[in-house]
Amino acid sequence: MLDHLKIWNDKPSRGRRGLSLIWMLFPSVVLVMMVTFMAVQFLRIDPDSATLSLSERMDLGRLAREVSDILPFMLLWMGLMMTGILMTLHIGLRPLRQISERAARIGPATIGERLSLRSSPKEITPLVVAFNGALDRLEAGLRAQQEFSANAAHELRTPLATLRAQVESLLTPDERKDAIEEFDRLSRLITQLLALAEADSGKDLGKAPFDLVEVARSLTSDMASTILASGRGISFESAHQRWDCYGTVALVHIALRNLLENAVRHTPPGSEILVSIEMQGQLAVNDDGPGVPQTVQNRLFQRFSKADTQSPGAGLGLSIIHRVMVLHGSEARLDPTYSGARFVLDFSQRGG
Repeated sequence: MLDHLKIWNDKPSRGRRGLSLIWMLFPSVVLVMMVTFMAVQFLRIDPDSATLSLSERMDLGRLAREVSDILPFMLLWMGLMMTGILMTLHIGLRPLRQISERAARIGPATIGERLSLRSSPKEITPLVVAFNGALDRLEAGLRAQQEFSANAAHELRTPLATLRAQVESLLTPDERKDAIEEFDRLSRLITQLLALAEADSGKDLGKAPFDLVEVARSLTSDMASTILASGRGISFESAHQRWDCYGTVALVHIALRNLLENAVRHTPPGSEILVSIEMQGQLAVNDDGPGVPQTVQNRLFQRFSKADTQSPGAGLGLSIIHRVMVLHGSEARLDPTYSGARFVLDFSQRGG
C-alpha cells in the first residue's frame, strides 16, 4: 500500500505565503486619498482659486501647503477607512476560517466528510466545490486501495493454509523446518496487511473506554510463554493501578503485540524485555538488545522500512503501530536510551 501520496501530514506546509489582504488594500486606500485630493484641487471653485490657472493650482509648493493644512483630517479619514476595512474583512472572512478549520480536520479516517456550501461565501463557492471534488476522487482511490489490500489478504489465507499442509506432508523433517518458517513469515505478512487495511479504513472501529494497564498486563501475560520459550525474559510493571483511555482495544493489542514481536526478533537469546506503564500514561517496551542503528531511526515508522535488511519481516509492523497511534490522537516514537531500544506508545492524552 502506498502512503496515501503523503497528502496528510502532521505539520503544516512551510511554503511561501501570499500577501495579506490588509497590506494589499493599504496602498489602494492611500492611492484613493491622493486621487481624491488631486480631483478636489482640479475641480474646486472658490474665490481664492477661481482666478488661478491649472498650472498654478498644480504648483508643488501650493499643493504641499494644502496637504499640510488638511493632513490631520486626511490621517483621520484614512484611519476610519482602514478600521472599516478591517472590521469588514474580519466579519466577512469568518466563514472562510471555519471552512479552513474543517478542511484541516479531514484525513484518512474522516475522508468521507465534505465542506459545506451553505456556510461558504458566494465568491469562494467554486473553490469549495473543487476541493470537495478532489476529496471525492481521493476517497475513491483510497477505498479501492484499502479494499484491494483487505481482499487480497483474505483470499491468500485459505490457499496458503492448504499449501502449507500439502508441503509439510511431502517434506522430510529436516526440510520441513525451513518451509514452516517461510509459511509463518507469509502468514505474519498477511495478518499485518489486514491490520493495516483495518487501521486505514476510516470505519467505525468500535471505540470504547478501556484500561491501558489491564490491556498491557493481559497481553504481556499471554505472550510470556512464547517469549520465554525463545530464550528471552519478559516482565511488566506499572506506575498506576489503572489508566483509563478511550479507543479501539483490538488495535492497541495489535500495536503492543507488534512491539513485543519486534523486540523478540531483534534481540539475542538472553535479552530482557520490559513492558511498563509510566507516570504520564506512556506505554513503553524496553529491551537490552543491540538497539536501532542511527541511520534508520528517521524512517523507522515508514512502511516497508527495516532496520535489519536480512530479517524475515516485511517492514510493516512499526508503520501499523504508527497508524494505530495516529487514530488514537497520539504518537509512537523511539526514545533515546543508553543501551537497547525503547519504543513508546504515548497515551498521555488518553486516546481519542
